[in-house]
Amino acid sequence: MTLGIIYSLISAVLLGLYALPSKYTKNYAWENTWGGFFFFGMIVIPLITTFLLVDDLGGIYSQIPSWIFFAMLGLSFCWGIGNIMWGFSISSIGMSLAFSLFLGVITSIDTVLPLILVPEGQESIIGTPIGNIMLFGIFVIVSGIALNGYAGVLRDKSKQTDNNLPKDPKVMKKGIMLCVLGAICAAGFNLSYHTGNNIGKIGDVAQLEYGNEPWIARLAVLLPIFMGAALSTMIYFTYTITKRKTWGNYTGKGALVGLLLVLLMAIFHDAALVIYGLGAFNLGELGTSVGFAILETGAIMIANVNGILTKEWKGASKKSVVVLVISLSILIIGVLIIAKGNHMKIEGDEVSHILTILSNNTIA
Repeated sequence: MTLGIIYSLISAVLLGLYALPSKYTKNYAWENTWGGFFFFGMIVIPLITTFLLVDDLGGIYSQIPSWIFFAMLGLSFCWGIGNIMWGFSISSIGMSLAFSLFLGVITSIDTVLPLILVPEGQESIIGTPIGNIMLFGIFVIVSGIALNGYAGVLRDKSKQTDNNLPKDPKVMKKGIMLCVLGAICAAGFNLSYHTGNNIGKIGDVAQLEYGNEPWIARLAVLLPIFMGAALSTMIYFTYTITKRKTWGNYTGKGALVGLLLVLLMAIFHDAALVIYGLGAFNLGELGTSVGFAILETGAIMIANVNGILTKEWKGASKKSVVVLVISLSILIIGVLIIAKGNHMKIEGDEVSHILTILSNNTIA
């Protein structure tokens, strides 16, 4: 379990850092930066790495029911749409509130549903003592995320930098609804991964039947997810770049530097997801719940550290900083609670396994 937590924390660091280079793509418009990121991150890197590293990808996929891939593609298509909707909501309600709402909803959905959607032959832990511990830990994390968002709102008010926040309550309400809907759609990533890895067993087939290393086997799980998101994001960004006539930014002044920064974003992002897959694998049956909670929580903390280092919190009120520290402390406590629940689950499974062996030997 310790190895799984370490992998999840490493993935959180990478995920928390991946957007940092976007602050320095000065000669790119917003759609150039994020369109390029999705192109490299969802198409180029996944296709190259998966086909180069995974042994007998066709053979692996032939062992998996076709409905698994349709479900994964549909869920990840929604993941791409969710990220686009989140981008729209930022202009309406501000970064702080949008960030906290988005991650709060995603964390709630993507840590609870894997506890319910268990593979055939396994029982859900919902309603059990361990399940109650896990749900309490999730509640603590979501509370910490909400408080983290409140700290951001206090910071923006004290610095008076959010001049673009709308005064019209209807626009604010629309922005909040768009953010929540985007988060529901974006939850498709972890649900797609859970479908492919835990229910479809793509990772197990790639590893056990075709001899791929665990981290390479997870590439076979991620490829259909990337393809679904690539479809939705590329449709949108191709249309947007064409409409705004910003294709020339890819060949103009500073284009090469911008391209390298966008590529770095994609590498960090994709590496985070691959390592997350390893973390979920090493955390056992509840990996897609425990691992994802650690991933999102860690990413939020790293993002806040980035904000401090890039002077986003310079000039903020003392109250906002205090609330920030409290929120990060709550997030850490929530992760520890979930980790404890997962540890109890693993210990319980080991005891049950030993008792089953002893019982069989006694009967024999």
